[in-house]
Amino acid sequence: MVQSSETQANSKRPWPQKWYLFPDMAMILPHAVYAEDQPYARTILTIHCLHRGFTSGAILGMVAPFARSAFNTISRRPAPVYTVPFTSRLLSSAAAGSIGGTVFTAFGMTARMWGREEIEWKDRSWRLLANDTQNAEDGNSVDMMVAGALIGVFATRRGGSLAKEVTGASRSRMIVGGAAVGSVFGTLFHLMTSSRSGEEVKDKIAAGAEGLQSSTSTT
Repeated sequence: MVQSSETQANSKRPWPQKWYLFPDMAMILPHAVYAEDQPYARTILTIHCLHRGFTSGAILGMVAPFARSAFNTISRRPAPVYTVPFTSRLLSSAAAGSIGGTVFTAFGMTARMWGREEIEWKDRSWRLLANDTQNAEDGNSVDMMVAGALIGVFATRRGGSLAKEVTGASRSRMIVGGAAVGSVFGTLFHLMTSSRSGEEVKDKIAAGAEGLQSSTSTT
């Protein structure tokens, strides 16, 4: 018996035994059989882009302190005297980078998708949910992001390793920095442990492309 597109769209992928704890979007949101039936398209694409922007900005923020130190060494400039240890500077830089990356991605996505037809949102979001490798990467990233934020909370609370160095807004910055660093390490963990073949993903995308082509040909 063939299910209707509405029934298939409301089905979610079962929770598999993965390397990550928190569910990815394919476990929470319905994934239609064909791209033109994909619900919550704008929400899916927006969440994905902002998440990638957060992680990408965090990478740049983490690289910045090392790059600055290397530049000072190469140019033989005197090393600046810092009043806070390297860990605090790394977390602060990662926090700034992640926030900047998220904002930059939000503007970039808006410019990219401005005026696009609804089917284009649906096609992109459908492909994201069909890509199990991408979903696994997002799941690992979210896991480590939460872990990093929790480490930041405990490290900056009274008696923590960073408690004497942060107050007020800087404490929030350390927590965001912990989440940013965790997001990067979660992505790296996925890249090191992932060995999944892309054949299943290609088959799903091909099926969705056929549905998209048939939809456009009938309109």
